[in-house]
Amino acid sequence: MSRCLEANERIDTRMDGWCLWSVFSSVVTLLVLASACVQLFHLARRLFIHAFAPYPPFTSYGAWAVVTGCTDGIGLGYAKELARHGMNIALISRNPDKLRTVACHIEKEFGVETRAIQADFTKLDIYEGIKEKLAGLDVGILVNNVGMTTELSPFLDVPDGEKTYQDMLLVNNMSMVRMTHMVLPGMVEKRKGIVINISSIADVSPVPLLTIYSATKAFIYSFSRGLAYEYKKKGILIHHVDPWYVYTKMIHKFVRPPGLMVPTPDIFVRSDLRSITKVQDTSGYWFHNLLREVGRFGDYVAPTAATNLVGWVIKIDSERSIKKQAELEEKEADAKTSQPK
Repeated sequence: MSRCLEANERIDTRMDGWCLWSVFSSVVTLLVLASACVQLFHLARRLFIHAFAPYPPFTSYGAWAVVTGCTDGIGLGYAKELARHGMNIALISRNPDKLRTVACHIEKEFGVETRAIQADFTKLDIYEGIKEKLAGLDVGILVNNVGMTTELSPFLDVPDGEKTYQDMLLVNNMSMVRMTHMVLPGMVEKRKGIVINISSIADVSPVPLLTIYSATKAFIYSFSRGLAYEYKKKGILIHHVDPWYVYTKMIHKFVRPPGLMVPTPDIFVRSDLRSITKVQDTSGYWFHNLLREVGRFGDYVAPTAATNLVGWVIKIDSERSIKKQAELEEKEADAKTSQPK
């Protein structure tokens, strides 16, 4: 009889343990599903906003937009699109000839004022001059877009590495800190303003062969999130954008012609500007948001494997771009030799 009681007690203990494990696993499953549903909801919301949301009244934040790195690519796209919505544009870039050309084009096409400011962001003595030229302007939007990268290469193999890395930190990070510190007080005083920080999808996970570049972009992500918290109650919107490939001069060697997955700068900027007042953190374009969520999930679940995968993909892209460049050079050489003398 006692043996039967002991056996029943053991069975009861096992049943209690099984019940506890069942409850625990059910709770964990529900939490995972709830988290996935929340993420899917936010992703779907961003996709809808980028496609259909109306543009905010940009001029209500101030008469002027300041755009760095504005003579090509994404920066030029923001300058033109904000001018299309009636904002005067302060253009800051290194090349004075391109600055004058872009300023004249924007004035003629959109009928707004422009102010061209020549500045080399690899230098630290430029900011007082920029501040003087922006003095008195009612700045409503700052677009921190200027950036630089290197060719795909291991850390020690980048030519003139010490200077290159110093320049990259100054251009990609210091320019953003200094320009924001310059413009933000005026926005805080009137309790409204927008700061758009352009990063890259490289901020999601380390990118081998572009290690310093991806690290500078991770800085932008952290800087933007912290700043957004600090100044939200003061009426300032900090908008962080980390796109994948946009068809610009910086990346045209690595991608095919623009299309559904690789938009032109104009298409990308129009998509992102719809989300300015509604989404703090975005990739700016529907397909890029999908890629970013996949990348974040992979980096969360298996960070080492994710980095290895990114490194492998980058290496394949590098080899393909080198082969493509060699083919183009060979075709050009053949065309020259076949021309009649």
